[in-house]
Amino acid sequence: MLLMTRLQRSQSHGIDKALYLAACAVLAVFPALMFVQPTLSNTCYGLLLGWSACAIVAAGRAGLAECGALLRRYWPFMLAMAALPLAVLLQQLLTQVEAPHVPYLYLRFAMFIPLTIGMVRLGPSGIRSVQWGFVASALMSAVWLHEVAAAGRPSHVGFSNVIPFGNLALLMGMLALISIGWNRSGEYLQSGLKLLAALAGLYASYMSGTRGGWLAIPVLALIALAASRRLTRMHKAGVMVGLAGLMTLTWFGSTRVQQRTTEVVSELSKFAHHVTLDTSTGIRLQLWRASLKMLQAHPWTGVGPDNFPQELQALAVQHVVTPVAATLPHAHNDILHAAATLGAPGLLAILALYLVPAAFFLRHLRSEDRDTQVASAMGLALCCGFMVFGLTEVMFATTLINAFYSLVMSVCFAYIVARKDTLAAQAAH
Repeated sequence: MLLMTRLQRSQSHGIDKALYLAACAVLAVFPALMFVQPTLSNTCYGLLLGWSACAIVAAGRAGLAECGALLRRYWPFMLAMAALPLAVLLQQLLTQVEAPHVPYLYLRFAMFIPLTIGMVRLGPSGIRSVQWGFVASALMSAVWLHEVAAAGRPSHVGFSNVIPFGNLALLMGMLALISIGWNRSGEYLQSGLKLLAALAGLYASYMSGTRGGWLAIPVLALIALAASRRLTRMHKAGVMVGLAGLMTLTWFGSTRVQQRTTEVVSELSKFAHHVTLDTSTGIRLQLWRASLKMLQAHPWTGVGPDNFPQELQALAVQHVVTPVAATLPHAHNDILHAAATLGAPGLLAILALYLVPAAFFLRHLRSEDRDTQVASAMGLALCCGFMVFGLTEVMFATTLINAFYSLVMSVCFAYIVARKDTLAAQAAH
């Protein structure tokens, strides 16, 4: 029997139907209120984990057997998502920590595994509810940033640092844009809303002044175009040329963009000539150099996630970094931070977290099934977006963003698995 067939067998009856609809609503609410009400979004995450537990229990022994089959079939994906918390546990064992434990910050990546069971039970139609959360989040983020950035670039938007806020607003908009592929023919209003959400995400990224996010725009645009079957190659090339032209016009016409980009050149020059080290770019370069030194000194264990600030202080005494740079809590680069704090296992784990899912989604992006192709493009955008964002910022520093990554990853993965089962069942009849 197919996994989705067993797990979804009773969803159309009574209270199970009500729970199913509630889970769909919670899935849409999570990204929609991620920045506005972080506590509520965390609650939604917990509720979806509860839904997954119910799905496993309700399916009984047969469901457990199918869950085991899913784990065996896709074990590289599962292992990649659990690699970072495993690296944390390994680091603690190697350094002989008295009471080894994996902090919830890292454990949320491993929560991908039970979440996937719940998402598979929702099936393709239920999973698609998340697209409206992306739309709402992108639109609200643009309005919010427009208000708070009117007097200049803010350091925070609500509870969130402006950098991850701008990055995720951009990603939400692009995920909404890709989901147009799930629309039926003639659904122009829905497509228009999603296109507006994409523009809102671009505007939010622009207003945030987040240069690392701007680097991701052409990458995400290419992925969105790859998922489109309605555009010819000529049309896609035209869109990319138009996007390049729009970005060029924005640079020439926007003082904000000119200032943010020319600052990089100026700061690099000052750093190279030892004029001023404590600029935005200079501090990042210091932190990256310090992270490599930590990895070199502790290649197998790193310095430990909790010891990074103290190690920076020690390097400041040695004049490797300035006192200002030594006050930063992380390396401003996800890959280097994982390597510095967890050693080579952490480096391999963070790379697996990006690349193994990306390879899976890239393979399914060539699927003949339209719905599978859209989910694959969304998953690939998630991996590549975070990879680019993580070059200049530690995105995985908060539990909510880690929850977002694991949940959206499970959504895209489960959609592909569910579609496979649906198509196989149809073919069997």
